[in-house]
Amino acid sequence: YEGELGHGHNIDLGYFAQDQPQKLDREKTVMGVMEASASTDMRPHIRKILGAFLFSGDEVHKKVKVLSGGEKSRLALAEMILHPVNVLVLDEPTNHLDMRSKEVLKEALLAFDGTVIVVSHDRSFMEDLTNKVFEFREDGIQVYPGDINTFLQHRELEDFRALEEEKPDAEPQAQ
Repeated sequence: YEGELGHGHNIDLGYFAQDQPQKLDREKTVMGVMEASASTDMRPHIRKILGAFLFSGDEVHKKVKVLSGGEKSRLALAEMILHPVNVLVLDEPTNHLDMRSKEVLKEALLAFDGTVIVVSHDRSFMEDLTNKVFEFREDGIQVYPGDINTFLQHRELEDFRALEEEKPDAEPQAQ
């Protein structure tokens, strides 16, 4: 909760907060949210981006206030895509997403050409997505190469619950 964050040279950071979907303008339509955020260069790509995030046809004319939690999350993620970045920080991005939406997000992240830092307790989402896991503990940060399964195997744990039972202060995060 304290400290400084410094950005390296040529870092364009995108951040998805757990409450990002609640920050959407409830009175705008799906298309309206995207149009308000899109640069002139990105406007021609709005429909394609929305389609990639499972919004098609008349769904783009729905108001945000009638969207489900998962739809709001997908819209917030799609809106984030409009801003070119090379580092993404995602805090629990799969909250409220159904299985198909999680797959779409995972595919997009695997195709992303930058650095992705994911904070998540969703083991199936993390599988094969990361190449490094950082475990934050009271005594420091431990780095484990590989994905979440490699981390759990190295720690000889079956799942996140075992980690939480072992040390309630430990919060694994992956990159």
